[in-house]
Order: sequence, then structure tokens, then C-alpha cells
Amino acid sequence: MDWQRITALAIVGLTVGVYVWRFLRRYVGPRRFSFEKDTHCGCVSPSGPRPPGLIIRGKRGERPVITLQEQTRRR
Repeated sequence: MDWQRITALAIVGLTVGVYVWRFLRRYVGPRRFSFEKDTHCGCVSPSGPRPPGLIIRGKRGERPVITLQEQTRRR
């Protein structure tokens, strides 16, 4: 084999190796810690207060009206 064929096969082999390594790291390797998925921090609990409501009203050609409304708890 001449040096150009060896170099081309090395580049192809390196590229395949990188793709296999990324696949294994993503799907087989250890899972990364996700604050949102692994904890319940930031989520509204069923017994906690409800977040305020944001109401946006407007018609085409008019200025929109944005209202922040406090919602009461339903019992």
C-alpha cells in the first residue's frame, strides 16, 4: 500500500472511532446529573401555593394588555 491509502484509512478509522466513542458515552456510559430530573426542586408541589397567572390580551392592531393575576387555591 502506498502512503496515501494508509493515511486515508487512518482518517476513516479515527472518524469511526470517534463516533463509536461518542455513542458509547451517550447511551451506555454513566448518566449525567440533571438538577431538574433528579430533584424536585423548582417544581410546584400539589399542596403548595399556585404560581400567579399571566394573562395577555390584545387584538390585531391594538396594544397588548398584560395582567399578572394572583390565583386563589381551589379546595
